[in-house]
Amino acid sequence: MKTNKRWGNGARVDDLDTGKKILLKSAVDCFITKGIKSTTIEDVAKVANVTRRTVYRYFNGKSDIIAALIDIERDRMFMKVHEIAKLYDNNFPLMLEECIWFAASYKPPEAGKLDLVSGANASEAAPHIDNDESDEHWRELLEEPLSAYNERNNRKVNLDDLIKIVGRLVLSYRQLPATKEQFKASLKALAL
Repeated sequence: MKTNKRWGNGARVDDLDTGKKILLKSAVDCFITKGIKSTTIEDVAKVANVTRRTVYRYFNGKSDIIAALIDIERDRMFMKVHEIAKLYDNNFPLMLEECIWFAASYKPPEAGKLDLVSGANASEAAPHIDNDESDEHWRELLEEPLSAYNERNNRKVNLDDLIKIVGRLVLSYRQLPATKEQFKASLKALAL
């Protein structure tokens, strides 16, 4: 979508996506330095060299910025989760375990970046993580392998129930990190 909005010191941004990218990068810089809770729209505007009004042209507020950042990271993470799942085509329990572990321990690929969804940022980010978008990603990933697993093993594991527990496990292990060995031991207790 084309726009002709002024940007910082009177410069113009030619398209909506470029403006959003600049603001999101500025928000990440602020969230890393100050934390999500302490960052204000004014902080984001200052780092982007724009007015608060400009930020509000692109986003409805800080919550909208957080959601946009998490959506981007979620998409990147699930691309990797799909690659991991392919490695365990015929072993659904192990595929599920490895995918949950990866999602729970995922960090953005940029070296030195603070994880925006764990630690001090967890409470602000949590509402944007385990939501309908995440559920749809898990559904896309698990539907066929679970169906095949159920058929091969004469089981009736419900996909919706599985998605609910997977999302909560990922959040739990993100907020209270464990080693992979501790994680695997916990899953064995569930007898997957």
